Amino acid sequence: MMKKNSLSLCLAGSLWLLTVTAQAMPTHEVIFIKGSNCGTYQGDLTSGALFSIEMNANQQLVISTDGHVQSVTDSQGEILEDKGGANYRYDSKHTSTHTIKMVGRIDSAVEFCVY
Repeated sequence: MMKKNSLSLCLAGSLWLLTVTAQAMPTHEVIFIKGSNCGTYQGDLTSGALFSIEMNANQQLVISTDGHVQSVTDSQGEILEDKGGANYRYDSKHTSTHTIKMVGRIDSAVEFCVY
């Protein structure tokens, strides 16, 4: 009887954990000032954040930050490769909305430039 109650409790706890939904990362649209190739963000990246940028095919995204870029994906789900250098550099293959996943400090600074 004790085993059956323990098993029921364990099962109920497991089901409850499966129904708890994860909190989504906030998504920020990067706004570029008219005539500028760059947009900026300054804020809390400790829990991670997503940024969206519209890019044409064959453009280069350069990200300067004190945080860490975890990934850049296009709207087709393709993960872009970091081309390296002093900053994070990514070449777009498709005209689409690109999503940048980042983490950092409580007061991180990020500059996004598209060329």
